[in-house]
Amino acid sequence: MIEKIKEFERNGKINEVYRITNKNGCELDILTYGARIIRLTAPDKDGNMGDVIVGYEKAEDYIDKSRAYYGALIGRYGNRIGGSKFTLNGKTYSLQANNGKNSLHGGFDGFDVRTFDAEVKGEKLVLSYTSPDGEGGYPGTLKVECTYQYTDDNEVVIDYFATCNKDTVCNLTNHAYFNIGNDDTVLEQELMINASRITPVDDELIPHNDFMDIAGTPYSFKNGELLKTNMFSSDHMIANCKGFDFNYCLDRKGEKDIEHFAYVLDKASGRRMDCYTDQPGVQLYTSNTMKGTVGKKVYENYCALCLETQGYPNSPNCPAYPSTVLKAGEPYRTTTIYKFSVQK
Repeated sequence: MIEKIKEFERNGKINEVYRITNKNGCELDILTYGARIIRLTAPDKDGNMGDVIVGYEKAEDYIDKSRAYYGALIGRYGNRIGGSKFTLNGKTYSLQANNGKNSLHGGFDGFDVRTFDAEVKGEKLVLSYTSPDGEGGYPGTLKVECTYQYTDDNEVVIDYFATCNKDTVCNLTNHAYFNIGNDDTVLEQELMINASRITPVDDELIPHNDFMDIAGTPYSFKNGELLKTNMFSSDHMIANCKGFDFNYCLDRKGEKDIEHFAYVLDKASGRRMDCYTDQPGVQLYTSNTMKGTVGKKVYENYCALCLETQGYPNSPNCPAYPSTVLKAGEPYRTTTIYKFSVQK
């Protein structure tokens, strides 16, 4: 069932909150501002529902308070593009530098600050936005659709679709902050990521067309590790981030199939989240500098983790990475699934 539960005006736009409820009583709340996940409930081992999303208390806060990527659809380009520029078809495009000299998550005019149109189609909520030619510095008029479902198997399914009238780059993701347990941090939660390599970064978190094997290093979650195990490693990149903020190159069987790539397990509550995607990478971010942030409560560092499925960061400037070029008239399609269950 899908119902509109709230409507309010900001900046001349009508913003809406929709609630998707599955047959198990699990709920997913979507705010049209940023096409974002603002609440998501899943049962624990005792059958108690809990909100597993870190974010603001009220829908209005996502507009009224300081900008945050909580739960938002990220575009046109998720993650960082070094130097805020790239060259395509012999032309160099200058982007908005909103992260030092680099462009992060689409720049100042990213999709997280855009109000999407909403349409209910059966058990699916379809959110759409048209990004005009040149928005954020990107070429072409990009038409975007993001579809949310919360299935009766407790799967949050996110389908992304886009087309453009010019060759461009496109890398859409969702920036949900998950804490599937009841503690103030995720340090005691177990994480597995099916990846043998990452794209190493400089001190500005920009990768430069290379890869790093991570077997036997503090970066590996291949066999499942408690997040606290290597969170405070003295390794330079981890220490520079004060935790994890890295792109994992997923070990995939094929290029297009939706495959299992990660799980998060909170043994205390019994909640487990399994993650699936057809994308080549995932950004693991562990909320490294959140202490004192006021949202649904006062948050601590490491209060949540993000698993942002994606093409690789800075790929428009890195020919060794999978291409994120979207050709004019061709469809961009990708799917990510977060499935919730109980492990007693």
